[in-house]
Amino acid sequence: MLFLEIKNLKVSYKTVNGKSTVLNDFELSIDKGDSVSIVGESGSGKTTLGAAITRLLAPSAEESGEILLDGKDILKLTEDEMTFVRGTEIFMIFQNPLNSLNPVKTVEFQLMEAAKIKAERDHTDATEDQLRDVIIHALTSVRLPDPEQILRRYPHELSGGQVQRVVISMALILRPKLLIADEPTTALDVTIQAQVINLLKELNKEYGMSIIFITHDLSLAYVISNKIIVMYAGTIMEFNASDTIVKNPEHPYTVALLKSVPTDYKTNSKLYYIKGSPPSFFNLPKGCRFSPRCDKVFGKCREMEPALISGGGIYKVRCWLYE
Repeated sequence: MLFLEIKNLKVSYKTVNGKSTVLNDFELSIDKGDSVSIVGESGSGKTTLGAAITRLLAPSAEESGEILLDGKDILKLTEDEMTFVRGTEIFMIFQNPLNSLNPVKTVEFQLMEAAKIKAERDHTDATEDQLRDVIIHALTSVRLPDPEQILRRYPHELSGGQVQRVVISMALILRPKLLIADEPTTALDVTIQAQVINLLKELNKEYGMSIIFITHDLSLAYVISNKIIVMYAGTIMEFNASDTIVKNPEHPYTVALLKSVPTDYKTNSKLYYIKGSPPSFFNLPKGCRFSPRCDKVFGKCREMEPALISGGGIYKVRCWLYE
């Protein structure tokens, strides 16, 4: 069943140097229980997409298009109406979890606040003791040992992995329909990273929670999601099932991203890298946005921007090679 549908989403910022369009004609359809990864280099518009869905863009941003959540256009909601949507229907985990928590309030105070909001929105009466049981259960569910001690601490007294799991426990308490995770494992070591990924997969499987996972790591996207969108310079370059994207990529940019992932640590061969840098949104290249860095570029690529074409099923690609 279709749950989230984004149509022709465009996001621009007003700056002293003029208007900069960082998302252009973005389209996405997510079914209930789907897990979709958004992959691309820094500056491709991934975080902007998450902020647009949650309506947390800077005041200088301009949005157009449609973001339909259960048929309701988020872009047309008032700020009061959107306040109710955040947490209840959409929850976003940021790259730096400390930015999501109040540094002068204990973990217990902040999780209790979430539990009270959930009870109020569900129109249920619950005592403080009952709500405390709820938050302890949430902390236990995210594999945090000694939750009683965690509750008494302030965010800065916890490790990065503990803080991230506290934020995930808040999502468990609120039970949103859509969870947006913006590179939640970037600052964590490999062991904690694996634990967080497993937690997100459990949320998706056990509670039917739809997940948008934002990352620059294609191999990580493959592990957590069943669909992958590859973005570059504010546009979708390729969209397909995770298995197909990783095992049979079509777009030269997707191929290059996969080649950049180290796979053989026993040889002395040089690591592959994508030449050049992503373009500035103030100076986008003519034609295909990836053409200055593409190994398969030809004349038409430098003159006209390709459309996003469908190749059957969910498959989409933006490349003149498949036009």
